[in-house]
Amino acid sequence: AGGGGGGGSANYYVKRRRQLARQREASGNSGRIPTLYKLCVDLVVDNFEAVEALGDVGVEVRRSLGEHLVAAGRMDGAAFDVLAEAGVEALDVVDCTSVTQEAMVEAMEALLPAGLRALMLNHAGRCFGPRVVNAIVSAPKKDIFGISIGGAYLLKDEDAASLVAATASTLSSIEFKACNLLGSSFCNAVAHHYSSKGSNGCLLELSLEDVPLTKEGLLTLGASSSDALRNLKSLTLRQIEGVDDEVVSVLLGAITGGELEHIDLGHNLELTDDCLPAIRRVNQNGKLRSLQLGNLKNLTGAGLEAFFTYDIPGLPQPPQLRKLDLSSCDEGSVSDDVLHLAAIASSSKHAEGQKSTAARKRLKAGTSTLGGLVHVDISGSSATDKSMEHLAATSYSSLEELNVSFCSKISDKGLGYLVDKCGRQLGKISIWGCAQITDLFLDGHSRIDEDPLEIVGIWMRQSGRRSVR
Repeated sequence: AGGGGGGGSANYYVKRRRQLARQREASGNSGRIPTLYKLCVDLVVDNFEAVEALGDVGVEVRRSLGEHLVAAGRMDGAAFDVLAEAGVEALDVVDCTSVTQEAMVEAMEALLPAGLRALMLNHAGRCFGPRVVNAIVSAPKKDIFGISIGGAYLLKDEDAASLVAATASTLSSIEFKACNLLGSSFCNAVAHHYSSKGSNGCLLELSLEDVPLTKEGLLTLGASSSDALRNLKSLTLRQIEGVDDEVVSVLLGAITGGELEHIDLGHNLELTDDCLPAIRRVNQNGKLRSLQLGNLKNLTGAGLEAFFTYDIPGLPQPPQLRKLDLSSCDEGSVSDDVLHLAAIASSSKHAEGQKSTAARKRLKAGTSTLGGLVHVDISGSSATDKSMEHLAATSYSSLEELNVSFCSKISDKGLGYLVDKCGRQLGKISIWGCAQITDLFLDGHSRIDEDPLEIVGIWMRQSGRRSVR
């Protein structure tokens, strides 16, 4: 086809082919020769009915096999029996919908005496109920340090309490997600069996998501009569109706060990700015590295700015974060100023009680190389190109992943500047809903011909007439 229009279309087509190839390469779907590992996994999955045992295959490979079996629709009882053979230290099944409770009971009876240390079951449904709990509780030998159960609709409140009571001496990590029968008995068991007076248990990780716990039950966990949460390193309370500012303040106040590294309070609609000082106070030793406050619609810009501001009387300095999630908050609350203060705090190595320093002044000027944010999610915010400049100044050697989806005020120039300044450790940028991002950035950023930079959510269009991928 001749003419300028045809040449333009051909050039556009060539650029899109290059872009698609880069995206496929970044996602591991380039059409090139697959890795030896993938070939082996595919071969085993395709012939899994002939596999009698996996032997010394490690947890990560077993998990990968499980994922591929589920994707291929071949995860049945026989496949589960192979994955759960005696001798494995961790049973990690990503989808247990095809596993019966009888099969899980048999697995527990075989695995616990053989040294099972961790139990991770997602979409547990019918397979994790009273009979399985009884098998664990009655086992003469159990040395489990981690339990993660998702979607167990047969797990009753009293059974969860019995499970905690029977394993508290070794169990240090507890996670329950979408288990709709959990209640006050579970909370009371945790409060009692992990208190210094109740047993010799040491709870390090507690994760509760989408469970019907009341405010009263949650307050039991941090009651003055119990110090069950004193040693926590990670606390997740997501999408729980009973969580409010008072609950957060009480529970964080009960964490006295000074080792808390991760807090996730996302999707709790009752939380306001009043919960933020409690997060500052629990970080007395400066160990907090991950903070997730996604979808907290009642947070304000003033509250977040105060949270990341230095030298507030009566509070420790703001946390030096590596992971920050402020996604889907009220659009106006997550501004350039908020991200600027968060980036400064993340990049500043400050001693406890340290006041204004020359180093902090250099940070404000954008010259620090200390620390920095690694994972940032500000999707749905009012951030502009100034936020990209702040990240480039403070986190250019640390930033690995950025999500700016539905941030309509960030332009090609802002993202291009960030990519120019950041090191090659930056591997992924998500831009879903950013129709303003054009080929100027997608085909013109400085990493275009180097090792892949994955850009997720690309809009394919030209003059408003192109289709969207």
